[in-house]
Amino acid sequence: MNSAAALPVNILCGYLGAGKTTLLNRLLSQGDERVLVMVNDFGDIAVDAALISRRSADTIQLSNGCICCSMGGGLFEAFERALGYRGQVDRLVIEASGVAEPARLAAFAQAEPELICKAVVAVIDPGSVEARLADPRIGAVVRRQIEGADIFYLSRADELDAGMLDNAAQVACRINPAAALFRGMDEAFVKALDSPHDPFLTSRTGARDHGDIFTRRSVILAAAPDRKRFLRFLSKFSNSIHRLKGFVRFADCSRPELIELAGGRLSTSFAPDDGSTIPVRLVAIGPDPVVLEQFEKEIKLEF
Repeated sequence: MNSAAALPVNILCGYLGAGKTTLLNRLLSQGDERVLVMVNDFGDIAVDAALISRRSADTIQLSNGCICCSMGGGLFEAFERALGYRGQVDRLVIEASGVAEPARLAAFAQAEPELICKAVVAVIDPGSVEARLADPRIGAVVRRQIEGADIFYLSRADELDAGMLDNAAQVACRINPAAALFRGMDEAFVKALDSPHDPFLTSRTGARDHGDIFTRRSVILAAAPDRKRFLRFLSKFSNSIHRLKGFVRFADCSRPELIELAGGRLSTSFAPDDGSTIPVRLVAIGPDPVVLEQFEKEIKLEF
């Protein structure tokens, strides 16, 4: 198979809640390419996969683990399935889990002659990147995501002031001055996705198993909760849980809502109805197992 027939691959990384799924959906809705998506949910509820725009050619789901830690049969099968789309799609985009580091994924793409590794994108939340880097528990993970990227994408640029964006840009560029920086999805960003990945970036970053750093808890509740009371309960954990995401069908609403907690922000929006009859499906992720255990215990007692 010659290089011209190889399937281009982009990897999206970024810490929990940075905005990877939002960026990916914008890319899918604005572009004309046939894009195959591989999405990796760290929890065992495939929340991100359910939110990917139907504009994608297809979606390959990998749940219940971080793909950069599990170079096992499931991952190899997923790549084999992706290669089966060659000739039918223009690009493969891998949305890695929020705790994934790009080194192993990029190395796999570089070693596979039927794939060609294009730019690795690190999605950065300007509001929390400094605090994440300073956190002794997870700072090294965030740093390696930044170190291994060819492109930085600052999320929520339309919501934050210029000073915060400038500060985040300076922080990221000090760690990795070789990366191109973007504050929005314009023609230049889309064009930059076709830049070849610089193997030096990921070769100099180590990769480790995240099983001893992060804990995840899935919460399933059989009763539809009161919306105001439920959101008030979740807000108590806004600064202690690094990422919470899932679907809730409240007692006074017929449509499910997407609940997201990241970077201290709790947000809700209407979600696609996948037909599930389970009112509450949430995944909570963080580096402190005691906090997550307490969260799971309290939410089950409360609701």
